[in-house]
Amino acid sequence: MSAPRAAQTGAPASTYAVLQLGSWQIGVDAALVQQARPYKVPDTLDQATPELAGSLTLDQQRLPALALAHWLPGLPHSSADASTAGGYHLILQHQGIRLALRVDQLGGMRELPATLLAAAQPHSAMPLLSSITLDDGATLHLLDGAGLASQARSAIEAARLGQEHLHQPQSEEARLLPPMGVFELAGQRYALPAELIHEVTPCPPMSTAFLWGGPLRGVADWRGQHVYLLAPAQLGAGQSEPAMLAVVGDQHGYLGLPIDAATTLRRFRLDQLSGAEDGALYAGLIVDDQASPIRLLDSAALLQLIPRTARTTQQQCADSVLQRSRDAYLVCNTGIRLAVPIQLVEQVCVLPADFSLAADLGENTGGSITWRGQALPLHALGSAPTRMLVIRHNEKILGLLVDAVETLLPALSASLPRAIRVAGKPFRVISTRHASYTLFEPEQLDFFSTH
Repeated sequence: MSAPRAAQTGAPASTYAVLQLGSWQIGVDAALVQQARPYKVPDTLDQATPELAGSLTLDQQRLPALALAHWLPGLPHSSADASTAGGYHLILQHQGIRLALRVDQLGGMRELPATLLAAAQPHSAMPLLSSITLDDGATLHLLDGAGLASQARSAIEAARLGQEHLHQPQSEEARLLPPMGVFELAGQRYALPAELIHEVTPCPPMSTAFLWGGPLRGVADWRGQHVYLLAPAQLGAGQSEPAMLAVVGDQHGYLGLPIDAATTLRRFRLDQLSGAEDGALYAGLIVDDQASPIRLLDSAALLQLIPRTARTTQQQCADSVLQRSRDAYLVCNTGIRLAVPIQLVEQVCVLPADFSLAADLGENTGGSITWRGQALPLHALGSAPTRMLVIRHNEKILGLLVDAVETLLPALSASLPRAIRVAGKPFRVISTRHASYTLFEPEQLDFFSTH
């Protein structure tokens, strides 16, 4: 979950839950993960062992809480085995053994290709751990959860917990919903299938802000990709800036959900899911042991908010990717359909209803307004502007007045720019399968202001 998924060939990828323990990122096979719950100090065992920190009561069963300092003695722990509050208990299950591990933070799910897993390097001092290097250079330490459960079996049985965590029959597994990531926003809890969540991260600054009141509030840069940010109002929240971002998506792109905190990774029973909640983005309500229900988000409706590239076959995409622009563009109507590279756009503002070119500018260029405490030169590219694009180029800013913002073209949806000449002047155009657009380039601002 901490990086975009790459196209896979050959052996399928495996999904891992990514966690934080001390200063280390830990990966655990997601097939072993049942849920994650806010940390609770374990109960004391009648027959204490160095391998176990205590027991938890969950779903009317007593589960062993492992003492990780015993199993992973070289790990740089922070609060993992302390008796203070904070962190999470990760619940694992393997061949009839259910157990709890304390971790500091939940990261989410990440697909790891088979070739990367095959290159994992074992730890000499900790046989249950091996390490891989991710694309961004970070190290992910893979925990052998199955081996941990198997080695802990004798300690669990010695503590007389062995008969209280038997493997659920297949019929019970069939009555469970897929693993869900649960998060909070403005006091309300929401859930989303964990397999869609790539990363939970502090909210990055917006590279482009949309201020026209639509479902998307802007664009942020995340690990070299564009993430389209969902407006908090779409989830019934106010306009306050969220602290965290849950990045979700598929092969078409990424959407950032505003959240205040990620709380748990859980499995729910089908009978806990009730009818649909009002709202286009909701698929239902999940009732648990807390007073307020959890709103289950509609995955398909969320993914439809991501600006889509034209539908192509996998082979067509592979053949043409080198001939497509890796930039995203805002398409504006200025009398011509103008494609503005989104990396130039710092903000998109709705002009006041009483805005008038004659009153405010007098000419197509030359006027200015105050924006964030500084003078912003204005350039009118249309005859009846309703939107202003704040452009930053070469450490200079300017405002482009356009009649409308029509759409957003994601990366790889348009061709590479090609040069043509109009009225003896060179400029460039980009094309999709259905239309062509004039490419805005700041160096040709005078040309666009007069045509």
